[in-house]
Amino acid sequence: MFLPFLKNPFSTKKMAREDFRDLMAANLDRMSGQNQEGQYSAMISALQPHHDAYAAFLGDQDEHVGERLGNTDAVEKILAGFKLFAKKELLVDVAYIFGRKAPDDKALAAFLPAGRGEYSGATLKTLPTLLERAATLTAKYEDQLGKDLAQKAEKFKQDYDDDRRTQGASKGAVQGDSKEEKKLRKAAARQLKLNLLGQLTLHVDEPDAVKALYDPKIFTQPKPGTAPDAAA
Repeated sequence: MFLPFLKNPFSTKKMAREDFRDLMAANLDRMSGQNQEGQYSAMISALQPHHDAYAAFLGDQDEHVGERLGNTDAVEKILAGFKLFAKKELLVDVAYIFGRKAPDDKALAAFLPAGRGEYSGATLKTLPTLLERAATLTAKYEDQLGKDLAQKAEKFKQDYDDDRRTQGASKGAVQGDSKEEKKLRKAAARQLKLNLLGQLTLHVDEPDAVKALYDPKIFTQPKPGTAPDAAA
């Protein structure tokens, strides 16, 4: 009767690799934002290395994918469009908001860890990293930078991801052909489950408090006629 609940909901093989990485990133960000009493400190410390290792693995994959797609017009156009967007909008707004209007050195450092030249000198090899950073940070600082900028940054990332999927690249559905990726993902899924069990214990009578630690879309019910993911 209760055996399905013992399975790990994070071990599904149907979750795209970038979605799995983003799930961890969002969970870490939400726990950090609600950790005033330190109740999530141990969970954050336990999950962070798994996120960093998996993100780094995908980053290496991204570089190779960027090179393979280097001759396609679509990716070239995305690169050119993003560089113009960064020059005319993204960096202008970031410099004004976090440099003058509401000074925030931490936010500036997050957007510009290597300076403005990283954007103006973007290449097909560095594009995936910049797209991910812009989309993630404009979403995180949407209240300060505005919804329009966040949507534009996300659109560049989405267009790139869509083109990669069309090209048969490896960032869509999990390919499952890498021993290293399987190892990293299995360990991360295990830690996510351990954290979830801890969160349920902390909020045994407050399920909404647990939900607040995750992206709402992971709780979306499958459409009629669609089989739910099989948890490993």
